[in-house]
Amino acid sequence: MYKKSKTLLLLLSILLCWTSVGQESTRPNIILIVADDLGYSDLGCYGSEIKTSHLDNLAANGVRLANMNNAGMCVISRSSMLTGKWWPETGYGIKKGENLAEMLKKRNYHTGIIGKWHLGGNPMEKGFDYFFGFLGGYSSYFEGSSDYRLNHEPFSDFEENFYSTDAFSEHAASFIKQSSKLKDKPFFLYLSYQSPHNPLQAPKGEIMKYRGQYLQGWENIREARIRKQNHLGIVEKQVLLPAYPKNLPLWKTLSPDQKDLEDLRMSVFAAMVEHMDSGIGKVITALKETDDFDNTLILFLSDNGTDSFSVMDDEMLKRNLLPGDVGSNYQPGTGWAYASVSPNRLYKISQHNGGIKTGAIAFWPKGILKTNRTNQQPLHVVDIAPTLLELATQEEPKSDKDNKDFSGQSFVKILENKSWQRNEPMFFQFMDNRAIRTNNWGLVEVDGNGWELYDLKKDPLETHDLASKNPDMVNKLEKKWMSWWKLASNNDDYRPYSTYESPHYKPQGDRGSGEPYVPSAMPSSLKQKYPINKN
Repeated sequence: MYKKSKTLLLLLSILLCWTSVGQESTRPNIILIVADDLGYSDLGCYGSEIKTSHLDNLAANGVRLANMNNAGMCVISRSSMLTGKWWPETGYGIKKGENLAEMLKKRNYHTGIIGKWHLGGNPMEKGFDYFFGFLGGYSSYFEGSSDYRLNHEPFSDFEENFYSTDAFSEHAASFIKQSSKLKDKPFFLYLSYQSPHNPLQAPKGEIMKYRGQYLQGWENIREARIRKQNHLGIVEKQVLLPAYPKNLPLWKTLSPDQKDLEDLRMSVFAAMVEHMDSGIGKVITALKETDDFDNTLILFLSDNGTDSFSVMDDEMLKRNLLPGDVGSNYQPGTGWAYASVSPNRLYKISQHNGGIKTGAIAFWPKGILKTNRTNQQPLHVVDIAPTLLELATQEEPKSDKDNKDFSGQSFVKILENKSWQRNEPMFFQFMDNRAIRTNNWGLVEVDGNGWELYDLKKDPLETHDLASKNPDMVNKLEKKWMSWWKLASNNDDYRPYSTYESPHYKPQGDRGSGEPYVPSAMPSSLKQKYPINKN
């Protein structure tokens, strides 16, 4: 009897050890790729004419998370994404609580960040084992900046052919190769591209590939993208589309010189997006070379919608600098932002769809069931941390109460092609823009102009304001929003900063409150810098 018990205990120990090793080996490596100011439709797999073959391939072999929401502005999106908490709760730039790297490091992950940080402190003091990039909000793509760091040390090795997107992609590939040598540890890589955030800069040869393609204008580009979105099943053909913005001139009213400079502006933007996609191709190659490809979860998204501003145009033209030039600082402007966020309304900093919707992709050969599908469940960047933590611990939360450390909820079931539904509303706020969205209703405000109400089942693109017809629903949702704000911000009052008074932003409402967009014109003296090929 004793020998049988001893044998049984030995077999049980072997089984437990085998199970433990098996669980460790199935925990995925994680790569969180965040583009900066990328519009909803700027990838080919979300409707664009821009060449993004690598990301398109990830979508075809993964799942499009077509209703992923961010916070409409880079710092607050990243604060929520890396903590799983609403940004007023964790603070602007993460002032309270652990971030995702710190959480994963406790679970034996090797952690790295490459690219833009734009949060408090240095990431090396925030749970990251490796850092290459810059600390602030933006930097020259060709010349770098003084806030570049390699781990703790200042980095200034900006060679003649330096281009930050290339540097980030190459460092990411190197990080993967070095991490693969740590056989007992999976890795977490936060690959935080600056592209296509201003300054609009790209290698001239890549700009010229697109030069002239955008002379058809932003209306035609937007219409073509929506047609492709219809074909892809991202946007239903019968859905109501937003009206043309009141503060955006029609393309046909522009002068030839205005069209020339606007075409160049978007050509640079497109080249930046394609270049980022090429860099992601290098990351994928590194995964294949290290045999990490099949068990790596790649999650791609943007931190907010496209930048609609163009505040530096006059100064740049005084200096004889054009979009694409070293030393320039152009932004996309309202016209191309309108095309980039297709089919949505409004742009970066807004809490309407155009500001907060991102064309997200999840790819994981070992973990995603049924690929090349589009999921329309409402997700938010606060859901990312609990999702990745569940995969890292391989333990599903038993209930919502077990997940009380997060504002969001895990969406692992979506990756597994299982039923999933959002349990709580999504909340949004930045400056005088705010919103609350339930599974059925959206209450939204832009430029502090008062609430707009939308039936999201019938009108997902926020075209028909029902606020005056349904004041009871407005009051009900406003109370929920105020209760959230008071609890999350620990502030009983709501007094937002106004876009009317900001040196960085301007009112951008598309129904009368937005500042009119006046496109800049190409100076005759600079026409031959990036000449349009007439053939």
